[in-house]
Amino acid sequence: MQVISYWLMRTAMFLAIYGLLWALKWFDIWAVLVAFIVGWAASYVAFPGMRKRAALQMDGWINRSRRGTVSDDAIEDAEASAE
Repeated sequence: MQVISYWLMRTAMFLAIYGLLWALKWFDIWAVLVAFIVGWAASYVAFPGMRKRAALQMDGWINRSRRGTVSDDAIEDAEASAE
């Protein structure tokens, strides 16, 4: 859930900045690029705690998926050495 909430906050930051640029009558692709860069920088500074919690959750997902492959490696090694 941390990853989704962090993603939503970053997306909201981008949309808010793009909305501000839209209100200033800046409609071209440069507005999207500027909103992306400024939104990224602002969310990086504004949400450090959310970023850390999301990274921990993603790390947990990766480690959980690796555990299954490591146990499979041990079984395969045992079978290979028995032959």
